[in-house]
Amino acid sequence: MDQFWSQFSSQGQFNGEVNYTPTIDLTAMNGTPPDVSVNVEQQDAQSGEAASMAATGGKKKGIVSRSKNFAQDEDEALCSAYLNVSKDAAVGVNQTYKSYWTRISDYYNEVSRNPTVRSLSSLQHRWGDIQKDTARFCGFYSEIVRRNQSGQSEDDKVKDALQMYAGIAGSPFKLIHCWLILRHSAKWNDWLAKEWNKGTKNKASVHDVTQDSPGASGQEGTGETRQKRLRTSPAGSSSSSSAYIDVLQKIHEDRSKYDARVEAATIEEAQAIATRAERKLALQEKHVSIQEKQLEIATELLNLQKEDREDKVMSLDVEKMSPWVRDYYIRKQKEIAARAASGAGSSDLS
Repeated sequence: MDQFWSQFSSQGQFNGEVNYTPTIDLTAMNGTPPDVSVNVEQQDAQSGEAASMAATGGKKKGIVSRSKNFAQDEDEALCSAYLNVSKDAAVGVNQTYKSYWTRISDYYNEVSRNPTVRSLSSLQHRWGDIQKDTARFCGFYSEIVRRNQSGQSEDDKVKDALQMYAGIAGSPFKLIHCWLILRHSAKWNDWLAKEWNKGTKNKASVHDVTQDSPGASGQEGTGETRQKRLRTSPAGSSSSSSAYIDVLQKIHEDRSKYDARVEAATIEEAQAIATRAERKLALQEKHVSIQEKQLEIATELLNLQKEDREDKVMSLDVEKMSPWVRDYYIRKQKEIAARAASGAGSSDLS
């Protein structure tokens, strides 16, 4: 995962093979468009804008500066333009970076229902943000899928990926609507796979540079050797190898902090569960004690009722009864007297 995340720290544009179909249905997101391979030559966005302004006398007609942040429908229109705009066979194979983005801008302005007019440079900048953040979220989502936790639904995987993104990046992922459009696109997934492979190779190159660096060997080396290191290092093309290494270390530190927070949260949750279990057990024990007391009271009440009935039997005047009734109550009185004598004897012995 560190290999995947580290590659998106750079804000530069990428060279890649673009696959698309002009008739792709972005709302279905389950079709597989045919592959049409086109080589897109990258050029600097700012120089392209300068050339456009020079051709129009220093003014951009029909274009206004961005007055507010991109809305969700604008992001969706931009993703649609990225997926559907590719090289027109009538233009030729070597389509320039400027003409490619001009076609994307035209497509965007055609399908966008938002009244805000976006310049070419603002679309390029916004797409760079979408590309970087969405690719990073794809890495977290792939990590969750790779864990293959049993009983986890698709919604659970997305929620876990969102939590991991917020925990490591320090801010929530706000481009889920872009991810839903791009996730099943062959063009997007092809670019993502190439960037993954590129990031793997880049990390290996940086590792070689650090092994041969002055800090690792204790030798400064010649100026020619240092220049060679910078030329062979992927980070040297943007700033320096040390800057690229710092990015990798920062990502590793962020991941370690996230793991520590997850572990602390797990321990705290376990302690809370144990506390709740103890409270539940105490309540159950209290409930049992109350039931025992209620049983004692009920037993005592039954004994009192029994004694009351026996007292009534013992106080009956059997002389006024008929012979057979008198015999019955005489036997009952004898049984009561015998039990009383037996109980008194047991009490004396104790």
